[in-house]
Amino acid sequence: METRLSTHVIEKSEFLTAKDMLKPTVAVLSGIRELDNLLDGFKSGEITFIDGDSNLISNIPNQICVNTYRMLHSNVVYIDGGICADPYKISNYARKMEVNQKEALEHILISRAFTVYQLTTLIQDRLEATIIRYKPLTLIIGRFPILYLDSDVPTREAQTLLRSNLHKIRELTTKYGLITIFTNLEKKMLSNLRNVRSIMYNNVDETVLMKQTELATSIELVNRCKSNMILHLGNGQLRLEDFGVVI
Repeated sequence: METRLSTHVIEKSEFLTAKDMLKPTVAVLSGIRELDNLLDGFKSGEITFIDGDSNLISNIPNQICVNTYRMLHSNVVYIDGGICADPYKISNYARKMEVNQKEALEHILISRAFTVYQLTTLIQDRLEATIIRYKPLTLIIGRFPILYLDSDVPTREAQTLLRSNLHKIRELTTKYGLITIFTNLEKKMLSNLRNVRSIMYNNVDETVLMKQTELATSIELVNRCKSNMILHLGNGQLRLEDFGVVI
């Protein structure tokens, strides 16, 4: 019986080297030292949810917008779910970081949603086309959960839309290697109204919980079980670290 050998020729292009398979990790900083030291930057292909009642949360998207341009020279897609996107604050932070304000703003694409249905349309029907066209590295959705707490939207429908939108964002984050960040500054969320908090926490890679007191803001990485503290110092006050003291 004659043995026949396969004549299929393996082309070089059918194989990748191990080095080529390891994609470099792209990360961007928040601009808050204590948070960046704890998290080691917001990373590509991951979804991070910044939750809590700290006033610091409101400035984080502005700072990430500037830092994405400053560190990665890339565009940002910023979906505003709670009237939180403020070009003036973004510009002020760019000036503080000695970044050209006009150039930084030109690399930020902002879209506002005023209802959960508008937000769903943006995410489900328009977001991928925007990503393909502008090739952003960072996706921010400011105050993402707030629209799902709208009393005019039935609870079950709000939960269904939230899960569907989270699934779509996960798909796009993985497919395009996005640095995806959600923020929330809504005390209602801390009570897990409509189960929104649990749904959010279960569908992200990491939750950063920031709680504010009179003297400090605590930072907790919920999944990694790591924490840090930001002291609220008065003008002119310095930390021990500023003198080179490690504590």
